[in-house]
Order: sequence, then C-alpha cells, then structure tokens
Amino acid sequence: MKKTVSAILLTGVFAAMPAMVAAASQEEAKTEPSKEIVLNKFKDNWMISLEGGVDFSLGRFDSHADFGKRIAPVFGLNVEKWFSPVIWLRLGADYYGMKGAALWGNGMSGEMLDNTYYKQSYALITPALDVMGDLASLFCGYRERVYSPILYVGMGIPVAVSGDGDIADCVNMGMRGGLLNRFRLSDAWAINLDLRFDVFEETVAGEGNHAKTLSALVGVTYKFKGRGWNAPVVPVVAPVVGKYSDAEGDALVAQLRDANRKIADLEQQLAECKNRPAEKIVEEQAPVVTVYYNINSSELQGKDRVVLKAVAKAIKANKDTKYVITGYADSETGTAAFNAKLRKARAERVYDALVSYGVSPDQLEQKTSDAKLDRFGSYILDRAATISPAK
Repeated sequence: MKKTVSAILLTGVFAAMPAMVAAASQEEAKTEPSKEIVLNKFKDNWMISLEGGVDFSLGRFDSHADFGKRIAPVFGLNVEKWFSPVIWLRLGADYYGMKGAALWGNGMSGEMLDNTYYKQSYALITPALDVMGDLASLFCGYRERVYSPILYVGMGIPVAVSGDGDIADCVNMGMRGGLLNRFRLSDAWAINLDLRFDVFEETVAGEGNHAKTLSALVGVTYKFKGRGWNAPVVPVVAPVVGKYSDAEGDALVAQLRDANRKIADLEQQLAECKNRPAEKIVEEQAPVVTVYYNINSSELQGKDRVVLKAVAKAIKANKDTKYVITGYADSETGTAAFNAKLRKARAERVYDALVSYGVSPDQLEQKTSDAKLDRFGSYILDRAATISPAK
C-alpha cells in the first residue's frame, strides 16, 4: 500500500514540475506572524482591583509589643493601566492600620504595656503610584497564563488620619515594593496575593526613625474590555528565481528519467499486488469479559467485582469449559520489568476473585501477554485483564 501511494505522489510531482519551473520567475507574497507587540490604544488594557489584608509594624520600638498587637488591617483600591504585556502603572489609595509600641510619637495612648513602653495605634491614608513588571512575560514571552508573578516598586504620600493620643498634621513620603501574585480566573477576572514592604518618612511615626511595615493582601481584579495584545502581520516576499542554467536543466532531465524508471517499477509492483490472492484474516475470538485497571495498578474496583461475580456464575454453569485469564499492561509507561510484574498481578487478581466466587481452579488458566489488547485503540486500553474460553 505504501509503495502504491509513493507511485501516485511521484507521478503528481513530476507532472506538475513544468508548471513549477514556469512560475519560478514570479514573486510570491507570504505573511508570517511578527514577534513584536503592538502597543494598544490608550483606552485598552485598563483594570481595577480591590484588596484587603493585614500589615505588621516594624517601627523603632514595635519589637517591644507582642506579635499579635503589631498586626492591623490594610485595604486598597487601585486602577491599573497596561502599556505592554511586560510593564504598566498602578494608581490607587491604601488604608494602613499601624499598631505597635512607643516611647513617644504619633498614636501613643496613655495605656502602658508591661515593659514601660506605651501602646501605639494610628491610621494612614496613602495615595500611591507603582511601576509594575510581569516577570513571566519578560523572560518567557507573552501569553495568557494561569499564574503571573508581578514585581513592583512605587512611591506614596502617607497622611495620618486617626489614632490614639496626638496625631501630627503633616504630609509625608513613602517608598514601597512587593510581589503581586496574580491568578487568572477568566478573560475578565483574576485574584491576587499582594506581598508588600513599605518604608515611611521619620515624621510618619514621629519616633525619629523610619516606620516600616510588611503587608499581605488578598484581592480581586476586573479587566475592562480591550484586554489582549496583538502582533502585526509582516509581509514577506520570496526572492526572485532566475532561469535555469544548462547544467541545472540537464540535471533536471536526469532526475525526470530516474523518476520515470522508478514509476515504471512501482507500476509493475502495483500490478503484481493486484494479482496476488487476498490474505485470509483469522478473526481472534473475543474475550468473555475485559477488566480495566488504573495506571500502574492491579487493584480491582467495586464495579469490577460485581461483573466478575456474574462471570463466575456463568463459568460454573459451563463446567466442561476451561477459561484463560490474560494480563496486559501498556508499553507506553513503566519499564519492561515492571510491566511484566504488573501483567502477572492483574491476571492473578481476576483469578483470585473468580476462585473466591466458587469457580474451580481446574477451569482457570493464567497467562500474560505483551501484545496490544486493542490494535486500533489507545494504549490506555491495554491496562486490563481478559477472560476468554480456552482454544
């Protein structure tokens, strides 16, 4: 059959060769996808995020407060604009609760802790602007991913808005950086795990040292329409091929003669195949039942035991017939030694089950086979054991 197809293909190729030579001097326009990214319009690739979590204060005296008394809530509302799949900006505002210990400074209450330090509690509203970069798109190229690690750095303007004791009325500066872990739910929705570190000016805490926090926030992001990225299609013009030289023409003629000889030989083989008597195909006897197993397993399932119980009843009703149990394993997974043990174990499990249901061992024979159980099916169908009447 393969030789027949080869003959047909060769005939078609060399029959079309004159037309190919005549068209060789013409230009052929092709297109190929560009590896560049088109920057979308300004109205595209916008999203909004809402997040909330906790922060942990790392101020000058905060280590003198218990761990749990340094944890406070933090919330954020942000708008993001992507300029490319790699880089974009995030503008938003965050609410920080700040808790810890102090000897002086903002939010110091009159409540003294056990170690002569005072309880400290105040809150900040911080408008901030972040520059963000998608590490996966930067190093592995752009595509839609389930998970995207996004690194960012930014600046904020923390303003103290409430707290215990006196609150300094001032506008401050802050720096921050973090890792935004974004998990894609659909084209429009994603969830985030934002891990952040903030450093505020000395005047924020009023302790003569920079206030610092670690934050962990969980949030949800909605992407407005105009979400994807497109690449341009760049036209590619094939080079112009000139006329063949005499030497090249002679070589083509020689190739045609050789091809004609091959075609004649294949036509003769085809004629011989037509006159050859058809082979008789002996149909193999189908098994009584086939038990399928999970990959690398020889354990019977509950449904299989129900089937085997019914098969045992039929075998006991035919006491004069012997049955062969054959174990199989797919050759696509596992080593040859492991598959040999697996075939034997699968046959033994079926044998043991039938004997336990009252079948006489004299009616049963076990063997294994490394052949394919289903020549036209998936190799998954080879993970089985069959029960067939003995020949």
